[in-house]
Amino acid sequence: MALKRQNFDILDHHQKLRARPSSDRTESCEGCLNLQDMYGKTSLGKFRRSRMGCPTCKMILDALWIYSPVFGEDHKVRIFAPIARGNTLRIWYQGAQSVGGEISFMIELYVIEGQPSPWPEISARAEISGDTSSPQAFAKARYWLSDCIQNHDRCPSNQEVPLPTRLLFLSNDGERWHIRLAETLGLVGRYACLSHRWGDLGASELLETDWGNYEDHLKAIPIQSLPLTFQQAIASSRQLGLQFLWIDSLCIIQHDDADWRAEAVKMGSYCGNACITLAASWSPGPAWGCFTYAEPEFIGRQLYVQGGCIVHVRRIIPHGSRWPLLKRGWIYQERLLSPRVLHFGQLELAWECYTCTACECTQSDNLHTTLSNKIEHSQMMGRTTPMEVYRNAWRNMIQEYSQLKFTFVKDKFPALAGLAKQMQKYRQSDYYAGLWVDSFIGDLLWEAQNRLSEQVQPRELDNKAPTWSWASAKAIIISYDCVGTKTNQAGLGRCYDRIQRVFAKLLSIGGEPLAEGNSGESEGCHILLHGPCLRGIVQHRPIHSPPDTNRIRNPDIFEWETKQYEEHKHELKSVLRLNGVNLSRLRSNLVEFSPDYGLFHKGQYHLDSGTSVLVMKMAAIKPDYPCVSDNEIFCLVLRQLSPFSRTCERIGLTHWWSEDDNVKVLENAEELTLKII
Repeated sequence: MALKRQNFDILDHHQKLRARPSSDRTESCEGCLNLQDMYGKTSLGKFRRSRMGCPTCKMILDALWIYSPVFGEDHKVRIFAPIARGNTLRIWYQGAQSVGGEISFMIELYVIEGQPSPWPEISARAEISGDTSSPQAFAKARYWLSDCIQNHDRCPSNQEVPLPTRLLFLSNDGERWHIRLAETLGLVGRYACLSHRWGDLGASELLETDWGNYEDHLKAIPIQSLPLTFQQAIASSRQLGLQFLWIDSLCIIQHDDADWRAEAVKMGSYCGNACITLAASWSPGPAWGCFTYAEPEFIGRQLYVQGGCIVHVRRIIPHGSRWPLLKRGWIYQERLLSPRVLHFGQLELAWECYTCTACECTQSDNLHTTLSNKIEHSQMMGRTTPMEVYRNAWRNMIQEYSQLKFTFVKDKFPALAGLAKQMQKYRQSDYYAGLWVDSFIGDLLWEAQNRLSEQVQPRELDNKAPTWSWASAKAIIISYDCVGTKTNQAGLGRCYDRIQRVFAKLLSIGGEPLAEGNSGESEGCHILLHGPCLRGIVQHRPIHSPPDTNRIRNPDIFEWETKQYEEHKHELKSVLRLNGVNLSRLRSNLVEFSPDYGLFHKGQYHLDSGTSVLVMKMAAIKPDYPCVSDNEIFCLVLRQLSPFSRTCERIGLTHWWSEDDNVKVLENAEELTLKII
């Protein structure tokens, strides 16, 4: 039943209530649960029954009314009482609306920083500026920058650094902007970088520097010719006291492969040396700009006054995960390598550096958990870090990186080269096509993960990465099951290696490793592996089987499964049948395996069902579950280029649990030396 507003005794915001807060009462309140239940579930009806005797229930009802025009007694409410210092009371609400549909939202109750709180569960927060271009917002940004430079030991100081090959020189005479492209000629100074999405703009709409306009850009670039994101990044740089700005499309000569290759390998150092990186994190493209206005429901409203204590309410401000920029591949190393990043978010400014995270609303705990950990990454980089940590941290980075998007598949290695070079300083190992020589066998054990509801994608024809590299796969995510995690006393995750025994041996690598003048792409690079091999057959089978009336008695479930089958009956999965081996655990020679791409797609990389393959035993992996004692055997699945050839392509990975990781499982294996391209 819907309840009208007059049914409630709504609080007068300026009335002083004499009743004691719920958290001080001895009797239990069925509405607010005395704010003591960490994840308390309740309903609007319970709040209604409790409101007359409980000021907390009255306050929460008043807060919910602001964001929902219609209440129902059965509408769901969940109270998230703070469990960590600095968190504040949050309320989740869900209910049907009279106009149709359903509404759900989460709000937080807080007091302004420096003000007293009437409830221990209600903590301090700052108000957001509401306009990321406002003087209030930039005062906060300048404070973060100044505090970082002056007080953060782990963050670089304000010293001058070698400048990129080209930069935008920015000046303003008080009436208009003067912008030009400058050749730095080995000079030193301070500058900002812009991290942005190119979006869907064509070359005619996104101003670029090429050899046709290069001389003109050295003289002047009219600000009105620039997209809005660039204009606002220029204004932001000057607000922060910086006269030089690096923007990729203007500082790299476009449509010149030689200049792009020369500059692409330096992008990591450009971000790493910048005083600050300005990230247009919420902007889908250059035309959208950096600055945003917050919607009214995210601006705090005064809710409740008691004895000088003022409680405010606002919708929870989302952090990080919804920012379009963070879904792009190039931003990954830009974020991790830049000493400081100022995010222009959806509703507020946010800050990251090697020491801390911060945001206008002061919910930086949410920001810290949403973004991949920049602080932990910077802490790891040092000569005292164990090599095991580097090895497995890299695999975790690949798992994160593989989920990001690229316009051009050829950018996968250049967009990671800066991080690889940073790690190489401490790791002292050669790097080929995303893998490291000092952990090569473990690095080969990547697995392409794809949801069953989607077809595994065909291999990209323009992907020149070696088939043994994770970069050759087009997958939703690349995973490394051979990586485990531990937590140290500081609460920071540390990786450890689960590899118990290695069966294959890397004999040689043919190709160029990562060096000063390249990105470690290693196009055409091959490896020579020696190890025990089985022979097997790949078969393609439907993902779904027709529903069985003898098994499913419920007509509704049968109808649903029939519908699922009809929708997906043409989708296939690949399985592997091992020749001459009967796995005791499976009581079969048929094993699931993860193809690196859709083997059944027509085209250059199509694999017929029934094709013979080689299965090379690579390593035994310790289980990550205390209840499992058996090791897991990981094997590469390889396709020979011709029936008797020892040159192969990797097509997938298979693994199974084994009671014995010795000859019992692979007693029919033969030792082979294979070239994998």
